[in-house]
Amino acid sequence: MASVSDFVAARLRAWGVDRVFGFPGRDVDALVTALTGGREAPEFVQVRHEESAALMACAHAKLTGRVGCCLASSGSGALRLLSGLYDAALDRQPVVAVVGQEPPPAGHDRRRSIGTAHHFAEVSASCEPVCDPTTVGNALDRALRAALSERGVATLILPGSVQQAPAPRAPRADEAVPRPRPPVWSPEERDVRRAADVLNEGRRVAIVVGPGAAEASGQVLGVAELLAAGVAKTCLARDVLPDDLPCVAGVAGPFGSAVAAALLRDCDTLLLVGAEDFDTGLVPRSGARRVVTVDSDAEASPVGPDASPAARVTGDVATALELLIPLLHRTSGRGWRTDVERAIREWRAEGHAKAHRFFGMAINPRSVVAELSARLPERAVVVTDSGSSLDWWTRHLELRDGMRAALSRHLATPGAAVPYAVAARLACPERPVIALVGDGALQAGGMNELITVRRHLERLAGLPPTIFCAFNNEDLSRLTWERRTAAGDPRIPVTGEVPAVSYTQYARLLGLPGVRCDRPRRVGAVWEAALAAQGPMLLEFMVDGDVPPDWAEFGGSAHPRGPSLTGRARGSLRRRITASVGGLFGSA
Repeated sequence: MASVSDFVAARLRAWGVDRVFGFPGRDVDALVTALTGGREAPEFVQVRHEESAALMACAHAKLTGRVGCCLASSGSGALRLLSGLYDAALDRQPVVAVVGQEPPPAGHDRRRSIGTAHHFAEVSASCEPVCDPTTVGNALDRALRAALSERGVATLILPGSVQQAPAPRAPRADEAVPRPRPPVWSPEERDVRRAADVLNEGRRVAIVVGPGAAEASGQVLGVAELLAAGVAKTCLARDVLPDDLPCVAGVAGPFGSAVAAALLRDCDTLLLVGAEDFDTGLVPRSGARRVVTVDSDAEASPVGPDASPAARVTGDVATALELLIPLLHRTSGRGWRTDVERAIREWRAEGHAKAHRFFGMAINPRSVVAELSARLPERAVVVTDSGSSLDWWTRHLELRDGMRAALSRHLATPGAAVPYAVAARLACPERPVIALVGDGALQAGGMNELITVRRHLERLAGLPPTIFCAFNNEDLSRLTWERRTAAGDPRIPVTGEVPAVSYTQYARLLGLPGVRCDRPRRVGAVWEAALAAQGPMLLEFMVDGDVPPDWAEFGGSAHPRGPSLTGRARGSLRRRITASVGGLFGSA
């Protein structure tokens, strides 16, 4: 007779859940058995740590647009899963977490049980314990609907006794389920007209696109062309628009592009399109600047309900822009756009020059990403970690059309790049996958999940390359540069030292190919060989920790003292000479 666990596995499959990331435990063993029981169940991917399971589920949702699913037992396993679920909650990704539950402890001397429902309620849009086996189907449907409609975490708590109980009815993986479709809300006409009036009055318009604009890239470019606007992207929207467009100014973020920061400082009108992860603190308070927001729902808007933008449009983003475009006047004066494009060209040229500067025998970390960027295969997926690898990913990675990118944005979980890459590899088997990760983040948890990669080595061997690129400088470089910047001194006592580890030897110990590069002129050749191979591989680059990110050269994460857009466009020759042959702390 089929059990509730068999029913849950088949029901997840019917909802289109491809795989469940998790770690076994006594009170979820019945469900794990059902997930590994045949083709009618989603694939069970056993990870080394429950937090990684949640990160993989979040990455799966980001890259596929479908619900991610993770699994953990109660107690400490649930708490470890909980920490990773905040990644999905903060980045607004649909993830269903299935958590086991032990029987209540007997006697006063037994340890007290963890209040699973209490802890998961805060991170979840829906959190429901199931005590009656006959209600499990409806409860699971509610969880999946909540995750998709609320774009967040939904938790289902299943005691072991319920999992082993007879199924309420025969499970069917091909059963039709009432999958909710996100409602397409048409914006109010008066809001669209108000937005058009504000934008038409602008003379220096800047656009920031976020992940909510993923289905409206063509419309965004249409608006930018009409208004002669420059465009910046949020971190979660790196792949919404390709970087080779002349009007795209890189990432607008706390540690983002200097030219994007100048764009925000100098514009008189700012259009935020689906930019739910945009930090409005980056917009200077000084100056007569009017803000227009276009978002799918009120909760997605980066400008909260207490603020008063000049115009707020709420509805389907693509539909809103389609309605907006006929109301916009083509800007006759193109001087602003000319300055924007010139500043972007010079900023990219400076980046290329900086990437080819070397001091002694250490590898410039900028060059590692610049050489990768020049060789990126079509349709590649590039994930990054928090820390200095994010700085180089932001500054030197130039994505083309059809490429994907992902990261743990709001939670900024150290070590998230390796779980993200594992999820990307399984979700996108036809694409090359590259993970950029610093040595501190790799030691924070990424090394554990390389064991998961080893577990699936035979399966991955014939697929396009899965490359784990480790920046080894034996330092928590991002934290070090933040301290250096705050102290106003390039040298401070050692506070971010990372224990010396040979990641190449560790990879080889696991049976994974590993390559160590410590010669600056070999970086390009190492990338060419790795990208031409198949299967997983670890590349270890011995990089110079004294190379500052751009934001450190300005003395702050948001470039508060950086040059204006016009100043950047007109002062290019001096900056290019400085970037090529100048001192280490030359102007950016």
